[in-house]
Amino acid sequence: MPQLSGLPADKPLATGIRVVRSVSIVVLVMILLVLTTIGLLGLVLHFKEREQVVLPKPTGPYAVGRSLFDWKDPNRTDPYSKSIGKDRELMVWVWYPATPAPGSKPAEYIPSAWASELPWRPMTIPSKVRVHAVPNAPLAGKGKSYPVVVLSTGFGNLPSDYTSLIENLASYGYVVLGITNTYSAPVVRFPDGRVARHLRAASFPRGSRQAIEAAGNRIVKVWAADVHFSLDRLQEMNSNPKSRFYGRLDFTKVGLMGDSLGGAVAAEVCSSDPRCKAGIDINGNLFGSVLKTGIKRPFLFLLSDWTLGPSWVQKTLSGVSLRRIKEHESEIQRQMQEVCRGFAGCWDTHIKGTRHFNFTDVAVLYSPGLEWAGFLGPVDGRAGLASASSCIRTFLDTTLKQPSSTPAIPGKEAGCHYERVGNAALQAP
Repeated sequence: MPQLSGLPADKPLATGIRVVRSVSIVVLVMILLVLTTIGLLGLVLHFKEREQVVLPKPTGPYAVGRSLFDWKDPNRTDPYSKSIGKDRELMVWVWYPATPAPGSKPAEYIPSAWASELPWRPMTIPSKVRVHAVPNAPLAGKGKSYPVVVLSTGFGNLPSDYTSLIENLASYGYVVLGITNTYSAPVVRFPDGRVARHLRAASFPRGSRQAIEAAGNRIVKVWAADVHFSLDRLQEMNSNPKSRFYGRLDFTKVGLMGDSLGGAVAAEVCSSDPRCKAGIDINGNLFGSVLKTGIKRPFLFLLSDWTLGPSWVQKTLSGVSLRRIKEHESEIQRQMQEVCRGFAGCWDTHIKGTRHFNFTDVAVLYSPGLEWAGFLGPVDGRAGLASASSCIRTFLDTTLKQPSSTPAIPGKEAGCHYERVGNAALQAP
């Protein structure tokens, strides 16, 4: 016999239905909020990528030139692929102090032939970005030679992603070479039209920490060899009377600089190549043999602001992202102490208000969405880059112009505060 509605036997069913309805409404509202957020973000990106953005103007006394070179190493087989040829081949970017002709137009941020091959990025489109370097301009200062700095990029980046930092450094009288690491970079476009795309073999795997460390060690070894080779080629150019750079590169003053994984490369090369006189690691965990051999050259760890709290997005990710951030910071701290043990030439500094991507042009090109997600800090993008530029230049000016292995780094500089690393402070002169 069917029961009448309203009797006690129906109450659990009715309650369950109400709960299901309530949950369904909540889920529907959440889905609508997510879709609305995605739509708003899409609108922001749509309009943002159509804006013209002028990168920060270099503050030094020199105008800046830029050239690209195609270099092939006949003594090294490419470890990743032979799709563009058997030998390891690199495209390198060189920025330098220049005297452009009146009315010269600046270079493209990313050459259009490269930009057309790049995976989509949620940023201002490359043709809308204005730089200050003039392509293939004559070097400034007849007969004058300049210190050399080699930049190793973060994983998945191009040298052009660091244009703001590099142009400013070049404007103060440095020749800066940026390496596009073939098959690890998102794309490499060679002058004859060949294109080397990113390969999984030249990347990090998804897996255990041990697998990631093993991959990091392998990649750093390849990238360090790219740096050694690039320094060899620069020396050849410096000795070649037909080269624009003939006699213009001061190889008694060579610095290495790298971001993220590139920072590990800078440390690796400085631990093994006597041409390196000073190095800078920007926010990068260390890999490779330097973890055993240690650092014996003046070295700076340029770090983001570890005092910042988690972003609202990270707070919603069940603590996984937060845990990884803390692990990353503690690992860098441990590695700094280890590789600088007993050496008084290591420093670190934190740029206030920055996160990992504040040291690239992302700081002025991307939408606010990356700040919400925690990839950019609350500092104004241009202000953060200015502070980082000041710290980098002061460190290199001091270390490359003083013969001591433990030069007197100023305690403070605009935007940063240098501190000696760990027990190295006890060894300081």
